[in-house]
Amino acid sequence: MNGSKLARWSRVVNPQTGRGLIIPIDHGLTSGAMDGLRNSAMPARWLNHPSITAVVAHKGMVARLNETGCLLGKGVILQLNGMISSAAQPHRKEMLASIDAALRMGADAVSLDLVFDGEHDSHNLRLLGAVADEASAYGLPILVMVKCLGAQAAGDAAIPRLRRVVRSIWELGGDAVKLQKPEAIGDIPQLLDGLTGDIDVFFAGGPRSSDEEIARLLTLGLNAGAKGLCVGRNVFQNAHPEKFLTALGLRMARQPDTNLALVNAG
Repeated sequence: MNGSKLARWSRVVNPQTGRGLIIPIDHGLTSGAMDGLRNSAMPARWLNHPSITAVVAHKGMVARLNETGCLLGKGVILQLNGMISSAAQPHRKEMLASIDAALRMGADAVSLDLVFDGEHDSHNLRLLGAVADEASAYGLPILVMVKCLGAQAAGDAAIPRLRRVVRSIWELGGDAVKLQKPEAIGDIPQLLDGLTGDIDVFFAGGPRSSDEEIARLLTLGLNAGAKGLCVGRNVFQNAHPEKFLTALGLRMARQPDTNLALVNAG
């Protein structure tokens, strides 16, 4: 990253450690109202938690949360594209916001949600290339939230496929990626080998799972060179989000270790 990007990115992650706990709450556009995100007031109750370094949201949610003051001191990442799940092509995410909108809203970075399913890969790469060209002129970092689907992303081919997608993203100017966890969590070192020197990696929590599973994902990711987590449902659908965030924050502050026990969040 150049100087302008580094300055903005230092508001997205902890500037001393480079690690981050990023909370995506962009789910409403894709899936509508859901537990924990039925309205903007629900996440506003806990988004000021000190463990959270940044939030990913669409422009309407950012505007409403800014009115509450809960985003003060947090990195704001504006989600630029998306598609509703009921669309004919839900994996083809279209541009819904602009770099200009991100700058006007005071965003520290922008995000793209890209689903590589073998059908829309060229659309994804063209979109990322165009956004990277425009964002670089203003020093805006780009987070790419990646999913790999289809036959090419299954079984033994999953890790090489995902590694190739990540390589394509940083070749086109992406600064950070949110990755789905591999089917076998022990494959994280193989997945990240040689990649983390060129791009910051954050692991997604995926569908709701246990607090202990997310803690293990965080520890294994940090040990392999990842910068932290980008988790939504496992926070906003947690019965005790503040306690869970405190536990994750304590783990983030440690040096990588092999102790996988999470502070009791219940």
